[in-house]
Amino acid sequence: MSFTEKFNLLKNFFKYSSFGFSICKIYQVLELKKLNLKNRTIEFGSNRYEESLIKFNKENSSNIYFSNIFKNKNKNYLSLDLEKKNSVKKKFDNILAFNVLEHIHDDSNALDEFRKILKKKGKIYISTPFLYRYHAAPKDYKRYTLDYFDKLLKKKKFKVKKKLSLGSGPFLASYSMMFDYIKKIPFLCYPLIVICYLFDNLLTIFHKHGINNLYPICIVIIAEK
Repeated sequence: MSFTEKFNLLKNFFKYSSFGFSICKIYQVLELKKLNLKNRTIEFGSNRYEESLIKFNKENSSNIYFSNIFKNKNKNYLSLDLEKKNSVKKKFDNILAFNVLEHIHDDSNALDEFRKILKKKGKIYISTPFLYRYHAAPKDYKRYTLDYFDKLLKKKKFKVKKKLSLGSGPFLASYSMMFDYIKKIPFLCYPLIVICYLFDNLLTIFHKHGINNLYPICIVIIAEK
């Protein structure tokens, strides 16, 4: 990563931290901005656009659907339980499942349900936290590795197109774990982010491979049907 890229990343940390975003969510938002989510897309884990993550993707069309286990009368909403078999006629070009699968006990069934509603050559975008606190919604079951998703997606006949470990190292990961407390102290987060990020960059001299692979705050994996 170039100096300019690192500087821009820090600027984004400051920008979104001021909105109360965790480091995990900031990384996910920045990845969402890069995605090409054209045509019909469904985001799992959201009820409407205003509270969604997909709103950070500027290229998305107006053909957006949302899904959760709750009932909702919105015409672009599907009430789906990923722990069960669902009957859905609609097909989608893109499935967005950020911070969803860690709350699903039967992730194998969830991927079957994703495959059922995905068009041929359609893509699924998955992100889950790794070094992150317990967060019930209503339960929090798992922390995933890229190796796990790689094996499971291939077993379900998906083609894995991209894998990312997001983070800079153990210091920023520690900051992420403490964020619930740090955010309560005004302006403390800004100098701490810089210090943690700089220390992580110093540690890279001891690692031949990316230190973010050892201390991922969250992961992203993209696969195609």
